[in-house]
Amino acid sequence: MSLPRLDFSALSHNAATWPWPGRALLGCALAGLVLLVGEVLYLGPSRERLHGFEAREQVLQQQLDAKAGVAAELEAHTERVRLMEEAVADLQGQLPGESAVPALLEDIARLAVAKGVWVENVEVLEQASLPFHVEQPLRMGATGAYHDLAAFVSALGGLPRIVTVHDLALRPEGALLRLDLLAKTYRSTAQAGKASRAVVPAPRFVYDSSSLRDPFQLLALQPDHTPGRPVLAPDLTRPRGPLEGIATDQFNMVGTLSGGGQTFALLRAGSTVHRLAVGDYLGPDHGQVLSIQDGHVELVERFPDEQGLWLERPRTLVLNVNS
Repeated sequence: MSLPRLDFSALSHNAATWPWPGRALLGCALAGLVLLVGEVLYLGPSRERLHGFEAREQVLQQQLDAKAGVAAELEAHTERVRLMEEAVADLQGQLPGESAVPALLEDIARLAVAKGVWVENVEVLEQASLPFHVEQPLRMGATGAYHDLAAFVSALGGLPRIVTVHDLALRPEGALLRLDLLAKTYRSTAQAGKASRAVVPAPRFVYDSSSLRDPFQLLALQPDHTPGRPVLAPDLTRPRGPLEGIATDQFNMVGTLSGGGQTFALLRAGSTVHRLAVGDYLGPDHGQVLSIQDGHVELVERFPDEQGLWLERPRTLVLNVNS
């Protein structure tokens, strides 16, 4: 038994004679078939491409917003770069165009005398040529009391020329301290043969030991660092005695000695006892003995302030009954 063959031509010919519900149902079926074929062959791939374009549009919009922000700040950024270039040029103009090592060595010697520090050696090292300047290092060693060495380093940073201090090493050396450091001064490579600009004064740190203690000394042995009163400068041409290389606070009064109508003070520094009379000098600050009593020694010291004026302050060494 065979099934009857479906004749599409007869079906389409007879569709015109179908009742209205049948023709509507056939139309819906044909429309669904067309939509299905269109979705599979055309609308699906096109929709996927549309979604890709929309995602790419969002990425491009974000990039556009970021670049628009950069473009809006371009003028301000350009102005900042210009100001920075002017500042760098001004700093380079403050550097001397020629080497000033001899003058710097003179300044170091002057500061050492003013601060009561003994500079034992200064070694001029090989200079280093950098892209915008030349760096001249100097290695030096100095001996003195803690506060005097700190004031010396502070004064180095306050010189008219630019001087920086590096690689500080501090260690005891007898009754004093030994300070080794590396100082660097600079000169410009672009200002050779030209006058350098005047250095604009700026606030700088000045070491003040009046409220500080020496960390290398016991609290009971801390010296008094009160400011002094203005006086005439001492005789800087006077030969310095051996006791003037020892800080005043390193001396301990251990007694007195009388003989020939004169009284002497017995002061111990380290393991050595020294005999001093009225008028003798001790300490790096031109300390001079004014009076010797049974229980104490009165002396006066002279030292320069930051403006180069000389000040005077009294000091008293009290008898140490435990010595």
